[in-house]
Order: sequence, then structure tokens, then C-alpha cells
Amino acid sequence: MLSLPYRVVVGGESIVVREPSSPRDYRELMDVQIRIWGMPDYSEAVTYHALIAAHRNGGVVLGAFRESNAAAVGLVYSFPGYERGSIYLYSHLTGVVPEHRYRGLGYVLKRAQRALALEKGYSLVKWTFDPLRSSNAYFNLAKLGVVVRKFYPDYYGELADEINRGMPTDRVIAEWWIDSPRVSGIVEKGARATVDPEKLAELNPLNAVSVRYDGQLPIITGYRLEHSSEVVVVEIPGDIEPIRRNKPELLLEWRKALRAIFEYYLNKLGYVVVGYTILHEEGRKRGLYVLWKRSLEEVLEGNYLWK
Repeated sequence: MLSLPYRVVVGGESIVVREPSSPRDYRELMDVQIRIWGMPDYSEAVTYHALIAAHRNGGVVLGAFRESNAAAVGLVYSFPGYERGSIYLYSHLTGVVPEHRYRGLGYVLKRAQRALALEKGYSLVKWTFDPLRSSNAYFNLAKLGVVVRKFYPDYYGELADEINRGMPTDRVIAEWWIDSPRVSGIVEKGARATVDPEKLAELNPLNAVSVRYDGQLPIITGYRLEHSSEVVVVEIPGDIEPIRRNKPELLLEWRKALRAIFEYYLNKLGYVVVGYTILHEEGRKRGLYVLWKRSLEEVLEGNYLWK
């Protein structure tokens, strides 16, 4: 189990992951949001006093600070949530500045969040993520072991940051059952919720999305809403950024299709998203969600349909 403060070298500099402890720390965690999400100004940021309030009232707030000058380069912001008689931790923000992304710092922040959440008595952490962002899907499902059972169209309405501007904020809910055998096996023992393509094919899954390629560009040509298989595979683009920048109308088509698919399989039929795999074929990157018609309890025990 990761203990705090935790030091890690990222990009040649020493970074300390710890809880904020001074007014300056909290202001740093407000300021760094601008850099992480490309916000136009502070109107989109969580204020330093809201960070303090959450931290001192049952939440988990963490910063990744440069050891040299205590400047923040990442944060976690989470607070208590409540539903149907149960309390959970809602993780609203997790992010790292662009120059330190994809170097393991985000993973350290989430592991630290899990350790503190367990200390506080939480068993469940929830957050939202964009189901069309392949890197987020892989990080959440394969590396952290979350499961997904719920989809919301346009969850936040319009957001003005660089990542979300001009698009519906469709989201799925990540459920991170932090004391479950599934999560322990993935976070503590290094398992991954991914599946070999050949093993996946042996399961005879229903392929819910039809895709053709125009060079490297994935064009969605149709989708299937059926209930004939206990395993469903949902393909998404391996990287939506080139599509977002150059073909926004195509990105909207992907969003509409994924909205229909997840409304049907998750919200209506009760499938659970249990894995995510990235395939590299002919220079293309493809993302595959794996949905399983099983109970949450069976999934959290660490059972994998491809074993």
C-alpha cells in the first residue's frame, strides 16, 4: 500500500505527492487546474476554499508538488457522496500538467487516493469519464480496475475548457471498488483488465459497432442493439484528438452512436463494462470495450470471462 508523502522522479525532477497543508498549497491546486484542462480563466476552476472545505470534511485532496519550489503539477479533488443509504467518495478532478502526462504520475495520485480513502473507511470511489477517450478508458479500466454500469448523456452541459469545448459532455460513471479482490489484484498485484484478441474472438462476442477506415480515419458505419450474447465488444477510435480537431462532424457521429449503445447495453440491459483493450493493426490504434452480462458481485470477485 502506498504511503504519504511519496516521492517520485518525473521528467528528471523530484515530485512529492502529499496532502495540502497550507493556504499556498490549496491556491496552487486551484492554479494548476488552468494548466491541466486549458481553462479560459478561474470561472471553470474549483476554488481554493472549496478544496479546503472538501479536504477538512471527509474528502480526499492531494497534490503533486515539485520538491524544488512546491509548485503544483497535479491534483486529486474528491468529496463524500451519498446514494440510497450508502456513502462513497466522489472523485471530481484528477489531472497532471501536460509535460508530465503519460509518465505514471496520475497512477501514483490514484493509488494515493485509494490508500487515504481506505483509511477513511470508504469502499467505493466514483467519477465520470468521457467514453470516447481511449487513454482514459485504458487507465481507468485496465490499470485501476474500475467497472462501468451507468451512462449519462450530456452530464455537465457545456464546458468551456479546451478539451470539452463545443461537444456534448456524455459520460460514464467509473465505480472503483477499492477493497474488492478485482481492484486489489490489479493495483497491488499488477494484473490488467485487458484481453488478448484471439481469446476474445473465442468468446464469440457480439460486435456492436461497424467501422471502416479511410486511411487512418475510423468511420462508423452502423451499430447493433441486440441481446443475443453475454459478451459485447464496443469499438471506439484509438485517439479522438485528430478527429476532434479536423472532423468534428465525425466525432459527433461517434458520440451519437456510443450514446445509443451505452443507453441500451448499460442503462437498459444491465451489462457491466469489465475491460478495455487497445489493438494496433496496420498502423492503426483501435480501442475495444468489453461488456459482460454478469452481476456486479461476480465481477468484483476478480472473475474474468477470458480466463
